[in-house]
Amino acid sequence: MSSADAGRVTASPTPTIGDRRDSLSTWVDDVLDRARTGLPICAVVVGIPGSGRSGLLDVVHERLRELDVPVSVGMPAGGDTAGPTVVLAHDLHNWPGDLVARTATMIDAGTIGLIATTEPRETDPALRTVLDVARRYGAVLELGTMNTADVLVHAARAGLTLTPATASLIRRRCGGARNVVISALLSIREEVAAAVPGESVDELVVVERVARDRHHRLLRGLDPTTLSVLALASLRAPLDPESLAETLGVPFEAAVEALDRARGSGLLLGADVFVSAAGDPLRAVVGNRRLDQLRRTSIAVRLRASELTADDALHAAESGIEDPRLVDTLLAGAVDAGAARAVVLLRAADRVEPGRDDVRLLMAQRALASGDADGAGEVADIRLESAHPAEKGIECWVGIAALVAAQRGLGSHAADLYRWLGPDHVAAESLSAVTALMAVGDRAGAAAVAAADGGRPPVGARAVRSLAARGLLASVSDGFGDGDGVAGDAVGLVVRGLTATMPGRWDPAAARTLHAATALALNSGDLNAARALRKAAGDGAAGTLLDAEIALTSGELETATRLLPTAEPAGAVDRLRVHAVRLGLARRHGDTSALAALWPEAPALLAATEVDLYLLRSLAEFWQVAARLDDTASIDRYIAAADRLLDALDNPMIWAAPWHFAGVQAAVIAGDAELATGRQRHLDSIAARNASASGLVTAARAWSALTFEQAGTIDDAQVADAIAALRLRGLDWEAGRLAGISALRSDDPHATAGLLETARSVDADRRRPRPVDGLLTEREAEVARELLQGFTYREIGARLFISAKTVEHHVSRIRRRLDAGSRSELMAALRAAGYS
Repeated sequence: MSSADAGRVTASPTPTIGDRRDSLSTWVDDVLDRARTGLPICAVVVGIPGSGRSGLLDVVHERLRELDVPVSVGMPAGGDTAGPTVVLAHDLHNWPGDLVARTATMIDAGTIGLIATTEPRETDPALRTVLDVARRYGAVLELGTMNTADVLVHAARAGLTLTPATASLIRRRCGGARNVVISALLSIREEVAAAVPGESVDELVVVERVARDRHHRLLRGLDPTTLSVLALASLRAPLDPESLAETLGVPFEAAVEALDRARGSGLLLGADVFVSAAGDPLRAVVGNRRLDQLRRTSIAVRLRASELTADDALHAAESGIEDPRLVDTLLAGAVDAGAARAVVLLRAADRVEPGRDDVRLLMAQRALASGDADGAGEVADIRLESAHPAEKGIECWVGIAALVAAQRGLGSHAADLYRWLGPDHVAAESLSAVTALMAVGDRAGAAAVAAADGGRPPVGARAVRSLAARGLLASVSDGFGDGDGVAGDAVGLVVRGLTATMPGRWDPAAARTLHAATALALNSGDLNAARALRKAAGDGAAGTLLDAEIALTSGELETATRLLPTAEPAGAVDRLRVHAVRLGLARRHGDTSALAALWPEAPALLAATEVDLYLLRSLAEFWQVAARLDDTASIDRYIAAADRLLDALDNPMIWAAPWHFAGVQAAVIAGDAELATGRQRHLDSIAARNASASGLVTAARAWSALTFEQAGTIDDAQVADAIAALRLRGLDWEAGRLAGISALRSDDPHATAGLLETARSVDADRRRPRPVDGLLTEREAEVARELLQGFTYREIGARLFISAKTVEHHVSRIRRRLDAGSRSELMAALRAAGYS
């Protein structure tokens, strides 16, 4: 075969057995043909140890002797030959570089031919020259490693039946080296043959022994520098030549050569991954002391170069290295890591440098974020045991401990922690402090924290935090503050503050404040504000629970059922809230059997959780279900605790009015006229101080009258006003329920028909999907279109089968949504929005 028509013969990296045998035969035949005809020859077999390259050269040697071709095993003495002689070179990579270079020159001069074997070498210039010559003759044979299919075929030839999974394990243990795999298969066959009948043979144990012996022999034959490179690879250290040179203390060129030798050994797979099966033999040959020294030196080199990754630092810390610079790398990695991984990194950092405050603080924060409240609380308790309120940064530890207490349902303990800290030392924890103090009704303490925070520089984060704090304070005092600090704007202040500062991902501190703010928005009847707060918080289990609570309040029962978390929450407070939603759904569906099944768990949940301001809505659900099941006596003390909390705050309208309205509903369910009268009295007192409560007062009075008074004591107009008031607050299920009750009590067929139509209309509105991106709901859009056609409120009501009062309430909500002041601005905004 001439050099012109010779193609390069190269075995595939993962050939089949047939492909490999064909490639070998073709290569051998071509080499023999050129040697027999006296043509110039340069042929090289490239393969890792155990690939069969030496055996192939032996076959060629025997065939050449049969053809009487002059052969010299190794370079002839002095390099002189009487004529063209074929030189056989085993392991050309071990020859001196100058001799390899001279060999290439002699091949070009035609004084010798060469048939050689070599390990892969990428950076040896003399060896590359020989390979280039061989490629010109198309006589480079690259022996790839075996794949799983190869192992299965060889196993079948040996009379063995293996599963693909076992074959794959054998291949990996042997590093894919052909001779090692075949040796392992033959050893398995011998073990099987020697086994007594019924005795099984563990193939992998046999393979482990064969591979371990092979790897041990191979490693013993390597030079110390190459062994060190492989050791660093096993430690997952960087293998770039510069790092190697500095770590091993050798010149750059020596590091390049050692890396080349390590790759040629076959113990480094793609991307320089060390063959794991060779780990134990490597430790036996190199020694644990040398491995530890290399690990420490590599870490030090990377620290100097600022190239250490969090994984590197973690491995170093787990190996007992105590360099303080590891802590900074672990700390930086924990900041961006997920909660569970962050805890692992931070625990490693704490082992390297025990007691560092920043490490343990972040450890507690991430433990809390991962749901490990007990772990976070333990770390916080240790830190706070001997702390002083004026100590720098101690407010962050108080914040952790307070969040743990709040999750456990111990709101009073959370408040005590902030009282111990004092308003002057709260700093960045001011909003969390106000939230905790407000939960237990400590208005004075919360006001002191807000005042102290207000005296600090009004930077952006503090300014928006202050808005939310002022909103929470405004909600417990009808006359708190001046200007925009009145109770009517409490929700607006909280929404503006929190939507500007929410992290967009689940965070324990944000979740606690978000629960408080959303409870405030729902108590105010502002579902849009509640949804805005929820949206600002991003995804997470806490947000899903809020979704369910919002849906339950608005009467979207199917949505609430779908969104209710299926996994049991870790914290006592969240468990109580989830159970309240379950009870609320069963009550609204009229499912008495479900209520009976759910109720036995209720007393234990209430006993584990202190009553606080933000749980009044959940407690109201328990109250009404207890009334349905005639078991209010079991929860009377919790109702009394809620009453005391509200009394201590002088029954602020936003929190007290919905609570007492729920009391009227519970009294109606239980048929207790005296209880209804008492709760109605509370509502009347609140309404006398704040007209915003008048809608709930009207609804409660109508509900009581329809239940406890004779027919005719309340007219249809009052019922219509009550229904409209409930719908304005987003209580569509309650509005439909009241309309249905009123229809059953009415003696006027015309009025009954109208009330039933109202009930159906309310129910239909409640069941319609809420628009996600539209400005107005479907019903509001209908009202808007009628309004743009010039109809009066009464005419619109007649056309849509709702009362004029309900139309008026819809128009009021449309004005707020579109931020329209005058009637002309409203009309212009509606036309611009496309409702004409």
